[in-house]
Amino acid sequence: MATKTEFDIILWGGSSFVGRLVSQYLLEKHGVDGELRWAIGGRNEKKLKATRNLLGTGAERLPLFVGDARDRPFLGSMVGNTKVVLSTIGPYMLYGKELIEACAASGTDYCDLSGEITFISEMMDTYSEQARASGARILTCCGVDSLPSDLGVYILNAAAHKRLGSGVSHVTNEVKSFKGGFSGGTILSLGLMRNQAAADDKVAAILDNPYAICPLGLRSGIPQPDVASILRSATGAWLGPFFMAIVNTRVVHATNAHLDYPYGRDFTYGEGFAVGSRLAAILLAAVSRSVYLAYRTRPLRAFLNFTLLPRPGEGPSRKVRELGHFKFHFIARTRSNDRLELIISGDRDPGYGASSRMIGEVAVCLAKDLAKKDLLGGFWTPAAALADRIIPRLIQNAGLQFRLVTETGDACPVSAVLSKRKKEERYRQLEY
Repeated sequence: MATKTEFDIILWGGSSFVGRLVSQYLLEKHGVDGELRWAIGGRNEKKLKATRNLLGTGAERLPLFVGDARDRPFLGSMVGNTKVVLSTIGPYMLYGKELIEACAASGTDYCDLSGEITFISEMMDTYSEQARASGARILTCCGVDSLPSDLGVYILNAAAHKRLGSGVSHVTNEVKSFKGGFSGGTILSLGLMRNQAAADDKVAAILDNPYAICPLGLRSGIPQPDVASILRSATGAWLGPFFMAIVNTRVVHATNAHLDYPYGRDFTYGEGFAVGSRLAAILLAAVSRSVYLAYRTRPLRAFLNFTLLPRPGEGPSRKVRELGHFKFHFIARTRSNDRLELIISGDRDPGYGASSRMIGEVAVCLAKDLAKKDLLGGFWTPAAALADRIIPRLIQNAGLQFRLVTETGDACPVSAVLSKRKKEERYRQLEY
């Protein structure tokens, strides 16, 4: 439903650790009284005002929305004032359900940083029909999990069609570097999801299903690489478990389903952290498993939370964020048995310095670049919803680089091999 709104974006969770970073980014890029009309919201007025004060000159006129995450009448009123809600409040399973309900009911677009597969699956099951009817576009996983993985496969398939005449059949993501820190909110979200799986077989089954967040009726398919196992890439690299693979792989398969299987129904995708040897991959798998088991145990979980891990509201320092970086190396095997590679890299700490800019651009893209007629309401992955529009923004504003590696081994910009999509095409190719 189309209504006149006061704001383009309301950032819900403006006083959270990530919320403060997104606020800073939006202020630096767009100011307060410019073409982008935005505000911040949350339940604690004192903390919201402190965020506004920390932002410094220019932020004093930033509007505030104060209310509770479970106050449905307040949320309904708030989301009715904006085109897009950008939510940074997690764990989303605890604090995000009513907000998605309000957006789905009002037709307000929504994006978040959730990597909580069980939450996403539940919200899709409950509110998909309502979001389709109202026109609300609901996007999750809009940070480092899972934009690079999602866009990486999308670009490779488009490039393979254009250069080689056939799409991809398998893609492996070698995580070459991932330097940064964790916030307390992320730790709490991951722990909650794992604890639910340990206590409930139905939750465990959702987490074990590579197709768990595909549209209803499309949540099965061929076996996929196990995210907890070690892998051997086509380049010969040994890959140990990557902690975000359980989210990224599910998003990639959901995009394939949303776009009517441009990668094929027999497409496979795996990702892992690149290490020097098979032994190193085995050791990484063992450490990952040990941490998971420790976090499932109440006394060990309490010890980790109160001694080694940051608490909710805390996160990596500015120095850590600015010195952080990441590099993903995607290797595709095409259906004509050719090989094509893509490197996606970014500066800043991936989870916070980079993700805050990514989701900021997703929200602006939804508000400014994607008219309601261009994308129907419902639950979408980032690549399925706005790949051709968001990639230029990520390159120009968010510090991401996309480099395709040709058959000769030379690196070239994505713009050199991807062509502008035709309006009638279901599968959207890119030009920038």
